[in-house]
Order: sequence, then structure tokens, then C-alpha cells
Amino acid sequence: MARNGLVYEYMFIAIIVAVLAGFISSLAYYSYALNVNPACEAIKADQQALDEIIQKAQTTPVVEKAEGVYEVYIVGRQFVWIPSTIVLENPKQVTFYVATSDVIHGFEIAGTNVNFMVIPGYIAKFTWYPPKDAEGEYLILCNEYCGVGHQFMKATLIIERSQQALSTSENSTPEILEYIAGILSSTTGLALIPPS
Repeated sequence: MARNGLVYEYMFIAIIVAVLAGFISSLAYYSYALNVNPACEAIKADQQALDEIIQKAQTTPVVEKAEGVYEVYIVGRQFVWIPSTIVLENPKQVTFYVATSDVIHGFEIAGTNVNFMVIPGYIAKFTWYPPKDAEGEYLILCNEYCGVGHQFMKATLIIERSQQALSTSENSTPEILEYIAGILSSTTGLALIPPS
């Protein structure tokens, strides 16, 4: 009887090892073969680099590099985001540079896929491609408990769209379909024939 119990334990151990090996190999496949990694990059920074981010956040937090391409500099401190209001006009690509010097904060723009940690001694770099229909006010909040005033740590992101940008996004459906068709044909070898 004891021998049968030992066999079941070995079978159970083998199943657990196989499941763990499957999880680890899928992580390795996605991160190395497909290059699917977390969107946020943590850059180790010295005090001078952190001071530069703080200076930019206080003086010129939003820099437009090209039409619709922005760099946004933000600093998190207990219990505020500096700046407290960010305005972007017709954004296509937004790169956030976020730093803190006190405790860990969580940077989240509610209703979007922007969500990352801000760690003291590092600059968090996150590139976001806002949807073409994104417009209005978005709440920026800290989602990592940072102290007794944590619930008050919020800011506002305002996305403004011009009429020209709105009409362009309404007419972009064929471009999206072409893009999807291109992905399908390159990955599966299938070609989509557009309706006549």
C-alpha cells in the first residue's frame, strides 16, 4: 500500500514540473522569440538625471517633437503629480518620462492601457499610442499605496482633437482594414480580396 502512494506522489511531482516547464518556456518564447516585453522601461538614473526630469516637469512638461508626437515629463511626490494638468492636441504617440525621489508610486491613466510603477532612483519611460477617438479628460492616479494622502494623488490628462483630426480618423477605416489584411497575409499566407 505504501508503494502505491509513493507512485502517486511521483506522478504528482512530474505533473507539477511539466506545468512549470510549460509556463517558463512560454515566457521565454514570448520574450525572446516574439520580443513581447513589458511596455515600460526603467532607466537607472543618477541625481543629475533625476534633477533634469524634475526641472522639465516644472518648466516645460510637454514637448511636441513632431506633429502629434509628444514627450511628457512628470514627477511624482507624496501626494501630487507635477504637473497636475497635461494638455495634448491630436496626439499620435506620447512618451512619458516619470520620476520620483520619495517612495514607489503607480502611474495609471484610467480607461487606457497606461499603467506602470515609478521607483525612486529610476526614470520610468512608457510610450503610448492613443486611440484616434481618444478625446476629453482622463484621470491620472497613483495606484500604489504611497502614504496617508495616497487617495488625493491625482492629475488630469486632457486630449483635444481638431475637426480635421476627427474627420481623418472617421475616414481611416479602410487604412485599418488594409493593415489587418497585411498582417493576416504575412502571418497566415491568406490574402483578403476587397469587395468590389
